[in-house]
Amino acid sequence: MSTKRRNFRVTFAVTALLLLAASVLLTDVLGGFGGARVDLTSERLYTMAPAAKDILKGLKAPVQVKLYITGAASMPTELKTLERDVTDKLRDYAQASDGMIQYSIHDPQDDEDLQGKLAERGIQPFQVQSIEKDEIGVKLIWSAMTVAYKDRPEEVLPQVLPQSLATFEYDLISRVYRLTRDRDPKVALVAPLQEVDPQLAMQYLQRGMQPPEPTDVFTSIAQYLQQEHYQVERVSLTADSRIPADADALLVLNPSGFDERQAFEINRAISNGVNALIAVQLHTYGYQPGMRGGFTISGASQTSGLESVLGAFGVTVDTRHLLDASHETLAVPRTQNIGGMRFQTSEPVRLPVQVKVTETQMNQDSPLSNRIASLLYLWGSALDLDTATMSANGLTSTVLFTGSERAWRAPFTEGLLPGSLFAPEGKQIEPRLPLAVLLEGSFPDAFAGRPTPAWPAATTDGAVAPPAVDAVTPLRAGKARVAVVGCAKMFDDMGLQAGQNALLLLNAVDALTHGEDMISIRSKALTQRVIRPVDDGEKLLFRLFAAVLVPAALAAFGLLRAAKRRKEAAR
Repeated sequence: MSTKRRNFRVTFAVTALLLLAASVLLTDVLGGFGGARVDLTSERLYTMAPAAKDILKGLKAPVQVKLYITGAASMPTELKTLERDVTDKLRDYAQASDGMIQYSIHDPQDDEDLQGKLAERGIQPFQVQSIEKDEIGVKLIWSAMTVAYKDRPEEVLPQVLPQSLATFEYDLISRVYRLTRDRDPKVALVAPLQEVDPQLAMQYLQRGMQPPEPTDVFTSIAQYLQQEHYQVERVSLTADSRIPADADALLVLNPSGFDERQAFEINRAISNGVNALIAVQLHTYGYQPGMRGGFTISGASQTSGLESVLGAFGVTVDTRHLLDASHETLAVPRTQNIGGMRFQTSEPVRLPVQVKVTETQMNQDSPLSNRIASLLYLWGSALDLDTATMSANGLTSTVLFTGSERAWRAPFTEGLLPGSLFAPEGKQIEPRLPLAVLLEGSFPDAFAGRPTPAWPAATTDGAVAPPAVDAVTPLRAGKARVAVVGCAKMFDDMGLQAGQNALLLLNAVDALTHGEDMISIRSKALTQRVIRPVDDGEKLLFRLFAAVLVPAALAAFGLLRAAKRRKEAAR
């Protein structure tokens, strides 16, 4: 072996040993550092919201957070890093709270005593699919979390999964916030029952039958809000069922034919500083199956009774049809007779009164709407905003979302609607019509200088008589926030299932009761991106590009290259 080769091998071995020793030393020294992370997500999912930091810094007593999770060795492959990911977040929260967030990790997989205690608290293991090598199976795992504060009832997150990490900050911080506040906020809900259609009621009477009782189509709202730990009090807005004095927020959904005293009570509460959401529904549409397929459409209108109150605020709900080229498909039930047997089916119906609001139509600067991707604005109306009236009353306005670039309005007509109404040809296109607005400031008294309206007198159908002494809430002007939406159908039991209507409702209630802090945390949830509607002209251009322009460009490139090579060969 030559001396040169021997020297090279010795030098290589010594260098390798030195590098190994240096790496061991650096690992030992730097292993205790938390390291640095860079959040490159557009939603800033892994950057703690300023509101979350404020809530954590304001903690006066320790909050106990316990993560019950199966060990990584027994987890399916896709869940092996879950404990580490959750622990990293808990470590950040503990640092932000100056140690007031105290967390611990527990593995109940082989601890029967712990499993029994967890079962008593409603925490159960659950099954997940496991793919190991070439086998697909099912594993039973634990992954849950509890949050405890002083002697308050414990909060439970029954399942913590990788897809939960996008909303983990809100899920945890909101529970900490609820546990540490003095009481649950109270929401007064004014939502009249839906009366039976007059024609249907007449048919029942002609058959000697009593018409069905009015139905409640807003039952889901109480469930949604109670899950978020709000107190919900249903208010009939009568002499014996009025807006509670300790209400933190007021929801007025689908007001129909309100009398002057009901309008006065709502106006007085808002003028006294109660934040409110008012959703008005002026139009409904009926779908009747046609003899030759399809549907005939009829319209019906109603008045809210709040026209003078909203007008004093500078907002008018437009009474015309609102139609929009951006609209949704609904599955409308239809009964068919086949061979003497009746079958219940559904048929897709696309009409421009079924307005679809997309992400591009949302106000991205408002926490109420900046992370909402899609809404179903069913049978709604546009809003007309009187900026002069708002300015005179010292009110500021923020449009939350609008119609699309191709919306139009038409005078409203009762009964059967012509098919030409639903075509944009020949109509005046009005882009970006306001559909929802947030007003802020000291709201005027629309009944100033007028006697207080009296409660309606008792009727023969058992209505409650007005009180002998009418206690009127005194006026004590205060600042408030009022969100006005030209559609109430989007918040009924069916509408809350569509798009992200439920998220808009929760955002609005959070904003009205807690300010925008909790919304800024909730809005970090992963946005559901949707593809914007593409008209026929754009579709044709895309087809031409893919089927004609790209092949033509490749052919031209090939011909030019072939000509160039022939010239080179000739030279």
